[in-house]
Amino acid sequence: MGGGKAGIREGIRLSRAARRGGGGADAAEALGLVESWREALALLGVDGARPALFVPTRTEPDVRAVIGLYEECLLPILADGGRRLDGPAWGVHRRGGALVRAAGAAARQPSSPILGPEALGGADAVLVAALGVDASGTRIGQGGGWYDRALVHRRPGAPVIAAVFDDEVLGEGELPSCAHDIRVDAAITPTRALLLDR
Repeated sequence: MGGGKAGIREGIRLSRAARRGGGGADAAEALGLVESWREALALLGVDGARPALFVPTRTEPDVRAVIGLYEECLLPILADGGRRLDGPAWGVHRRGGALVRAAGAAARQPSSPILGPEALGGADAVLVAALGVDASGTRIGQGGGWYDRALVHRRPGAPVIAAVFDDEVLGEGELPSCAHDIRVDAAITPTRALLLDR
């Protein structure tokens, strides 16, 4: 993949749009991501009892079934009352609770009080959205830096796991990295979990 971060992002976005076509994810994808999530936690030696997760957009790996595993988890809150928030924020989502589409946000979010970025310190594993990862743990996201700003608040030792599709796991050094980028410990796809060399 060439063209710097912008070119890589554009290529992956086009691939994801083509993958979904006019439809959404299927049940096999969702179940595969649940199994991969469980395997990643086992490989990392954490129980993930109270994770921070994310609600996927239509083109992202469908991790909604992972959310459904938990009585309670943290989910990103991106907007409040139609105004996009300036920095990372979280909300507590309880199983069966509502997820709402806030104006200005691409993904649904919990309809719970807004917690600051420091709330991430209460999570024992963090699942992050990504457009791609490489074997060295470099992650490329959408380009806004949301996770790079959020992840500085995680608890020491809490692993970061990226959710991507199989063809978005690249070889070591294939993704460009900046000094502020926070590397991930593992990746999950619909077919596998893998530890990344940090």
